[in-house]
Amino acid sequence: MRTGAFKIALVYIVMGILWITLSDRLLLTLQATLGADEVFFLGSIKGIAYVLVTGILLFFLIVRHTRRLSESERKYRTYFDQNTNPMWIINRRTMLITGVNDAASVRYGYSKDEFLKMSALDLRPPEEINTAIMIFHDLKKGINDIGVVKHRRKDGTIIKVHITCNLIDSARESLVMAMGAIVP
Repeated sequence: MRTGAFKIALVYIVMGILWITLSDRLLLTLQATLGADEVFFLGSIKGIAYVLVTGILLFFLIVRHTRRLSESERKYRTYFDQNTNPMWIINRRTMLITGVNDAASVRYGYSKDEFLKMSALDLRPPEEINTAIMIFHDLKKGINDIGVVKHRRKDGTIIKVHITCNLIDSARESLVMAMGAIVP
C-alpha cells in the first residue's frame, strides 16, 4: 500500500513541477505579444487546467491502486478460506474468534456464524482452559509451534490437533492466526 501511495504522490509532484515550469515559460513568451490582462487571464486558466488535469489523473491513479489492493486482498482471503487445514483469526486480548475458514467449519461442525460468536477457549475442554490462556499470553512474534492440544467439536467429541500460530499486528488490534492439523 505504501508503494502505491508513494507512486501516486511522485506522479503528482513530477506533473506539478513540469506543468508549472513549462506553462510559466509559455506565459513569459506570450507576454511580449499580449497585454497584462490577457496574461493574467491565461495564468488563471493555466491554474484551473492544472487542478482539473491533476484531479482527473489522481482519480484514475487512486482507482487503479484501489483495484490492485482489492485484488490482492481477495487473493489472500481465498488462500485463507480454501486452506485444507482449519484456520482461525483470534483477537489476542479478548480471545474471540474473528475469522474462520471453511475447513474449520467442516472439521469441527460449527458454521462460520457459530464460530464468530465463540472464544478460542470454547474449543478447549475445561481442563485445558488455563493452559490455553497461558499460551495466548506467551506468544512471540513469528511462528509459534504450540504442539498437540485437545479441541472439542460441536458434537462434543474431543480431537487432538497440532496448532501453529502467528501474531498479526494491525493498527487497531493484536490478532493471532492459528492453524490446526488434526492428529490421527
